[in-house]
Amino acid sequence: MKYFGTDGLRGRVDDLITEDFVTRLAKAIAKFVDCGTVLIGRDTRPSGVWIEKIFINVLTSHGIKVHSLGVVPTTALSYIVAKTDANLGIVVTASHNPPEWNGIKLFDESGRKLKDEIIRKIEVALC
Repeated sequence: MKYFGTDGLRGRVDDLITEDFVTRLAKAIAKFVDCGTVLIGRDTRPSGVWIEKIFINVLTSHGIKVHSLGVVPTTALSYIVAKTDANLGIVVTASHNPPEWNGIKLFDESGRKLKDEIIRKIEVALC
């Protein structure tokens, strides 16, 4: 896969992670993921604020309910997705990477990494 690795997508902000890229990613998610309700969280990187906002705006414009959990650990978001009626979890985080990076992880309704076949469809829409 071009963008997604074994644990989500990561890249430099203003290089890979741009407003246009995040908008296209959100549109692809809306198209290829059966998600009536999405939970989104982020880490404390400044870019996470505008990335989260783009996801919320694009997904809600497609009729998807989005609930922001604000700053939350990845494992907590995964757990909450699995314990609620959410269909998808999105975490905006680049973990241990430098602060000029950010990343996006996608979780299915069971709190597990989104299936590769869905990630591949999203990737095709991004290319």
